[in-house]
Amino acid sequence: MLDLNSILPNLKSGLAGTGFLFGAGTSVEAGYPMMPALTREVVSALSSDELGQLLEVLASHSLSYNSVAGTPNIEVLADLVISHALNSGDSRFSLLEARLRDLVSDVILSVDNPHMDHHVRFMTGLKSRAFGQPACVYIFTTNYDCLFELAAAEAGVVVETGFSGSVERFFDHGRFSTSCGTRNAGRFEEHPALTIRLVKLHGSISWLARNGRVYERHPDAISKSERRVMILPRRRKVMDTLQSPHDVLFGVVSRALGVECKYIVSCGFSYGDAHINDNLLIPSVALGRVKLFALSEFVSDGMQPLRSPAFSAGFSDSMIVGGQDGEGATDLWRFGRFASLFG
Repeated sequence: MLDLNSILPNLKSGLAGTGFLFGAGTSVEAGYPMMPALTREVVSALSSDELGQLLEVLASHSLSYNSVAGTPNIEVLADLVISHALNSGDSRFSLLEARLRDLVSDVILSVDNPHMDHHVRFMTGLKSRAFGQPACVYIFTTNYDCLFELAAAEAGVVVETGFSGSVERFFDHGRFSTSCGTRNAGRFEEHPALTIRLVKLHGSISWLARNGRVYERHPDAISKSERRVMILPRRRKVMDTLQSPHDVLFGVVSRALGVECKYIVSCGFSYGDAHINDNLLIPSVALGRVKLFALSEFVSDGMQPLRSPAFSAGFSDSMIVGGQDGEGATDLWRFGRFASLFG
């Protein structure tokens, strides 16, 4: 039976060195759609003219859209539209790209009262493992939603997202290296509890750009005329991640891996983002600087380059232990089941 000590053996001595990598699969049980459903919702919301333009793009590549399966998915569609806009110089397709981005935001915002029990349980369990002592844990995520921020508030856990301020917060990546505490008789005493450093690699539904700067505001308080800072789901995300603030966020992760994060478990992450695999994970795992345990329903192609003594994984029908095929199976790739391990 796969248990928490098998996944994160360092927890026997505390939270030090612990990190988490979470993808879209961690938001499904809360009510957010996976890729096929997201694709269907976005495409179905296009106007007849916009749909015609999308089909025109697909036809230029001898492709067609399957509305039942939601294929090609939104990542492929976004790539094709962006490429067509650049190659054709036709402004219609640049507008279509912006429309796709807006509709992805709309789908996420349309989830009313997301089911947060699993996220709150996870945060509460992590907090209890701090035992009232200063502790810092990193969470790296590609999700746009605010489930971890909301759950942390419910659990009474401090979260640093790289922003400073109050009603409208401004991006300040120095927050990721800041320690909170009090000064007593000239001596600094760190906040005696858990702090989560939440690094949202692809942006957030609550982030917006204005005059070259990035701000954070309640998602419902961002108007249609304002641009949310979210990397559009697409396969060729690498160019997007070279731009601010994503380049800074990737730098934060790169510096944490192997130093503040030596044991990482992923859940709901498909390893389909080559820019994350190639630039962050594969080098750290290959050198043994990080021990990575992946929890996923199925094996994905993106996991193959990670196979090494520092890589283990649990799937619905198999296991990988220290880079080698192992025996057994697990359902801990379901975030609700994974969160239950923490209490």
